[in-house]
Amino acid sequence: MFVRCPVKAPPTGYRVAVVGAGPAGLALAGELACRGHEVHVFDRLPEPGGMLVFVIPSFRFRKDVVRKSIGDLEKLGVEFHAGVDVGLHLRVGDLLKSYDAVVVATGTWRSAKLGVKGEELPGVYYALEWLHSRALHELGYGPPPPAPGSRVVVVGGGLSAVDACETLARLYGIKPVLVYRRPLSVAPAARELAILRERGLIEVVESALPLEVVGSGRVEGLRVASVKPTRTRAEALEIVPGSERVIEADTVIVAAGLHPTPPPSLAELGVEVAPDGRIITDGNFMTSVPGLFAAGDVALGASNVHRAMESGRRAALGVDAYLRERR
Repeated sequence: MFVRCPVKAPPTGYRVAVVGAGPAGLALAGELACRGHEVHVFDRLPEPGGMLVFVIPSFRFRKDVVRKSIGDLEKLGVEFHAGVDVGLHLRVGDLLKSYDAVVVATGTWRSAKLGVKGEELPGVYYALEWLHSRALHELGYGPPPPAPGSRVVVVGGGLSAVDACETLARLYGIKPVLVYRRPLSVAPAARELAILRERGLIEVVESALPLEVVGSGRVEGLRVASVKPTRTRAEALEIVPGSERVIEADTVIVAAGLHPTPPPSLAELGVEVAPDGRIITDGNFMTSVPGLFAAGDVALGASNVHRAMESGRRAALGVDAYLRERR
């Protein structure tokens, strides 16, 4: 999964720090270690794996397979520093002084909000945080997450929505109502959501725009309005007049997207960051600071495991070329 070389290359003498032990960081670490570099991976979580271990449910990605591949990285010589928050315990600038290159692969750990009235009501959860707390509990690192009610609405059309819906069905015996603002056929996870609907695990309300979480003291429903169907996700939404109604619910799980979470200390280095939080890089994945690279969703924006891993491997080539040019 993360190690693709049968034999490790001779040591180069170069040391690389990787910030983030998720899919991109682990794939990158494997590629760099195979090329003979000394690799140290730092992560704030209690063990490596990122969202593969601490968010994505086991029925989609088996945690034992992920952990075995992490063990393969350790056999290759990769050193992991778990429970180290680069930003709280260390700064990126400190790593740049101690290593020949640094790669930021901190992913997308901030949920997008709906931005509607009532979103602060008790009973509203965000899929990322809810799934994360559930994984922490299953692994023995934290208390159980809040139990959902009996009438659950999941808002979104991506993989986080898929994971939330299937978790509700598998572990709680709940058939949630999935609300998506466009036709299901154009959703980012259209295929996976269609399968859940075919299996009878979800009810789908498509082309419905959330307007307000309603309730007195806690969630009682989600007010939505119908919108005219679109053919793509880029088209503007047009509300159908007189189409507002309330979907009864005692729990709303928001899966409306994820934002990149670069280390705060990048600002003091003058690293160029896009308005949406993505770290800007060149074609070799280097940032505006020499020797500092970025890979995975923190540079791409929210994607998927396979795309993040591929980004990590490609960034490793850029790091390797940079180091060898220094000779």
